[in-house]
Amino acid sequence: MPNLPLLLTLLSLPYQATTLSPLWVPTTPQTAHPYALKKGHGLPLGGGNTFPITGNSSGGAFCLLNTNAAGSPGPGVFPHVHKKTYENFYAVKGRVQLWGQNLDSFIANTSVQQTRVLSAGDIGAIPWNTIHTFRLLEPDTQLTGVLVPGGFEEFFFHMGDSPPGALPGAGGFDVAGLAGWDVYPQLNFTPRRDVVNGKAGPGNWYDGPNVLPGDAAAPIWIAKGYGPKYLVEEAGRYQIVAPFVTGRETNGSFSQGTITLNPGTGEVGRVTSPVATAFMMEEGQLEVVVDGYEVASLIDGDIVFVPANVSFSYRAVAEFTKFMYVTGGGKGIDQLLIAKGRAWNSAFYPATKLGPVRMMARV
Repeated sequence: MPNLPLLLTLLSLPYQATTLSPLWVPTTPQTAHPYALKKGHGLPLGGGNTFPITGNSSGGAFCLLNTNAAGSPGPGVFPHVHKKTYENFYAVKGRVQLWGQNLDSFIANTSVQQTRVLSAGDIGAIPWNTIHTFRLLEPDTQLTGVLVPGGFEEFFFHMGDSPPGALPGAGGFDVAGLAGWDVYPQLNFTPRRDVVNGKAGPGNWYDGPNVLPGDAAAPIWIAKGYGPKYLVEEAGRYQIVAPFVTGRETNGSFSQGTITLNPGTGEVGRVTSPVATAFMMEEGQLEVVVDGYEVASLIDGDIVFVPANVSFSYRAVAEFTKFMYVTGGGKGIDQLLIAKGRAWNSAFYPATKLGPVRMMARV
């Protein structure tokens, strides 16, 4: 027979609701845990540069740098190569010109230098061992850089005022010192100036499909809406995954792209990714729920980070909600979605439920 006094005591205890931690933080944390940052917040570098994600805050997976600045007449940094760091340049606002060429083929004269003028939504991916430099072109430009693995941001923070005779943009380091930061100047590389319709060098830009090469041998250029796309229909909603790079282009180190989705009508499923995940909002409004944290509602420019093996879910609040994603390891949410989707040839999801498969067109 149950212990009646004990039972009455338990029933009389006040209800204790589960305490949830706030996901929003004022600046980039120094340890890897879930967090969200408002637009423009993060670890400040100065000169319009902010790190909303660092090697410390991502557990070494990647870092994300936002640069807000005016244009310049020439390249903002000397041509150089990284041997351990993969660097992507994503235009958010204004225009950015980026140059790139594989170092080995440059030395052997077996490839042609490429350059693209990136407008909002365009990206240039710079693998290891690739000569690159860039310049901002508009009075009001935002460039988002993704560097993998995390930790390269320490180079920027150690850059000081250049003494007389130092390399422009080198922060006072001599050539030998730069190598210790995975920066190898290539001063015999001359950026080409013969751009026509936003490009110079081989490959399509806004004049045809931009394909992913499946390796890390050369720069990758994806114009907004011209890269591969995959449509996923589940839980009464559509999602369009548009990858910029995948594990195949990064030797499994990370992936990056955009996801566009509608609010839908069904329940939103939980995601537990084996790798770190970050979203940066572009359009609309997104609600993100991370286990143990309060719901966070993200709008244009806001960022959320979720470490590996932490469950989360997300849903669009506004129609045509879009965000840029970065995942560590190349096995993230994009691959989970693509595996359930199909090739798609439009930047827009269907206005009504899909009909037979014959309606689909492959990219």
